[in-house]
Amino acid sequence: MAFSENDDPCPPAGMRSAGGGRVTAFRSSRWDAVYAASRRRWMSGIRAALSARATQVVAGPRAPGRSRLGVVCPMRWPGWTGAIAAALLAFATPAFAAPPSAVQAANVRVFDKAWSLVARRYWDRDLHGLDWAAERDRFLPAARDATDTRALYAAINALLARLGDSHVYAVSPERRDFARAVGKGEAESGFGFDAYESGGRWRVRAVRPEGPAARAGMRIGWVLVSVDGRPVDVDAHFGTADTATLVLEDEFGRRHTLMLEGEPLPPVPSRRALRLGGGVLLLAFDQFAPGDDRWLRREIEDIPDLRGVILDLRENEGGEAEVLDRVAGLFANGRQVVLRLNARSERAEKTSGRAVWLGPLAVLIGPRSASAAEALAAFLDESERAQTVGERTAGALTAGAEHRLPDGGRLTVAEHDVRTPGGARLEAVGLAPRYPVTPTLAQLRAGADPALAKAVALVSDR
Repeated sequence: MAFSENDDPCPPAGMRSAGGGRVTAFRSSRWDAVYAASRRRWMSGIRAALSARATQVVAGPRAPGRSRLGVVCPMRWPGWTGAIAAALLAFATPAFAAPPSAVQAANVRVFDKAWSLVARRYWDRDLHGLDWAAERDRFLPAARDATDTRALYAAINALLARLGDSHVYAVSPERRDFARAVGKGEAESGFGFDAYESGGRWRVRAVRPEGPAARAGMRIGWVLVSVDGRPVDVDAHFGTADTATLVLEDEFGRRHTLMLEGEPLPPVPSRRALRLGGGVLLLAFDQFAPGDDRWLRREIEDIPDLRGVILDLRENEGGEAEVLDRVAGLFANGRQVVLRLNARSERAEKTSGRAVWLGPLAVLIGPRSASAAEALAAFLDESERAQTVGERTAGALTAGAEHRLPDGGRLTVAEHDVRTPGGARLEAVGLAPRYPVTPTLAQLRAGADPALAKAVALVSDR
């Protein structure tokens, strides 16, 4: 599972391959999980998550974007086509004089490294029929003449967006540093709300009651129109004492102007366990990171009178493949989880470890469930081990490997396509739940969770 060919000077513990490279998974790497978690908290300061389907600025995916406003997930989602790439290219085109020749040369080195890595490592050797040399010629000028890192990576991601693959994207050094800060607990501040992108609009999906946004009167369901008079910028981060003027539109078309100041916010735990009564245990986790399988096992074993388990993957954006196999192995023994494919080979991955719960099981999924979360839900659904409840998932399931770029940025390349045990390809399609449940705006504002209620009924009736 060690796909990276470039050494990482600071890989997370436990993630070195035999050759010193990064070990990756169904969403490029553990740092991506950290980065995604940071974005979740970013609207905790505006988490706009334009799921990096181009990882920068504009656009509208096929399905609601996973992000909480102010976020750009490093993981990309499917649906980026030539039109979106063109929009990113326009954004990346410098409005001022070209930079000095030394800067241009450095920009070209970074761009060409990304371009060549994709040419050599992408799982589809035909690159979906693209003329990759012509694509380089198309996007190189914007990258070469970029006057800052944001414009450079906008050009690179505009190129990568042409593949329309959720696990092909680049992350700038600044974004990586931000992810590291979040991982150390240094970036947990902001405005206290989350938003998601759908149809080109950023809609508020959660407002933290203790945060500045709630005190200013922001409500779930409002649409974010602008920040400081400009369109949503997924690269902006708002921390303690940072200020911004947000314009939002409510469901009646009325506009509201809120002036917010960032402040420290309580950390959002990435793992949550709740006993619901009647012997039902709800387990939510937001990534597949080392230790998640052990945590799940402990929580299940701690309840002697357990009658049903509900896995909540609605905020889970994926993670490490080895962790996925171990988590799947908690609920089934010796079964195939996914099939990895590329131009040269295919490989089946199976559950690992000993099952801890073979009783009634339900899985909550939604448009922010991505990558390994989709793989787990599909495995449990197809094997009839669990009932899936909620909304269609993101459709972001290929297997990426991370590579270092010359300026310290990171490139993720999907080196394997992925199929479910039943042969389904979820990339750009997503997994439809067996029991569709979509909450209404009134239910969201009231804090009701009809999908969870349905899941409880399912596991209780078995």
